[in-house]
Amino acid sequence: MAPISALELAEHVLTDGFAAQQDALTVLYRSARQHQVSDVLLEVVADESEPRPVRERALGRIVVEVSRAA
Repeated sequence: MAPISALELAEHVLTDGFAAQQDALTVLYRSARQHQVSDVLLEVVADESEPRPVRERALGRIVVEVSRAA
């Protein structure tokens, strides 16, 4: 299976939830760190105690930053 884009991953997260996409999210986080995306955004999206809408917004910001850098 080919890797999915960050945008496709975000769409899957919205549909299936964060837990269902954990492996792909790990790859996205690694890419985000390489592109010097804010550590705060990474912490928020990874924090399961944060409300889902907050995590989704942080994920959206990460997707934008990674897409710009690519």
